[in-house]
Amino acid sequence: RKRVVYVDIDAHHGDGVEDAFAGDVRVRPVSIHEAGRWPHSGARAGRTPGGAYNLPVPQGLNDSEFEFLLTEAVLPRVDEFAPGAIVVTCGADGRAGDPLARMELSNLALWTAVDRIRALGPATVVLGGGGYNPWTVARCWTGLWGRLSGQALPEVLPPDAQALLADLACDLVDEDEILPEWTSTLSDAPREGMIRSEVREVAAAAARD
Repeated sequence: RKRVVYVDIDAHHGDGVEDAFAGDVRVRPVSIHEAGRWPHSGARAGRTPGGAYNLPVPQGLNDSEFEFLLTEAVLPRVDEFAPGAIVVTCGADGRAGDPLARMELSNLALWTAVDRIRALGPATVVLGGGGYNPWTVARCWTGLWGRLSGQALPEVLPPDAQALLADLACDLVDEDEILPEWTSTLSDAPREGMIRSEVREVAAAAARD
């Protein structure tokens, strides 16, 4: 099965991969990204003429909405393609607290998404991506690696890990914006909420095309 699905859950549109493989029947790009965010592409929900599937979402996307999009639109597009391999770009900038995006996801939602996506193919490559808050990035990707490698994740980080996180600094995040859990825990609390009509419409467009 010489076909690949590329799933991009970075806050920014996966325009480079979409453009590089436009019209290539062996590759199916799927991108969930914040509408109106740089690079200001991927604005139309659903399938593009080049064969990619775009899911531009409104600001404030919560865990419930993200899970809805996965179930209703992303996973069916992956599964029906019967890929021989899957590539997932798990950007951390969709996390709540990122200064350059306005999605409101927990890292739990991202980890679960990667687990569900990679279950649909015989081989998966998991990549990083965007992320501009060093505390949420470090916790997101550390926990993701832990999940991928079958590690038990601690409820409270050990002292050396807490000290490392406490020493971080970022010009994009003010000191009074740093949440206590960013330096003491690995897993976020779930950020569930209402599934808005705009999100349902994006899922419906991807399911139609």
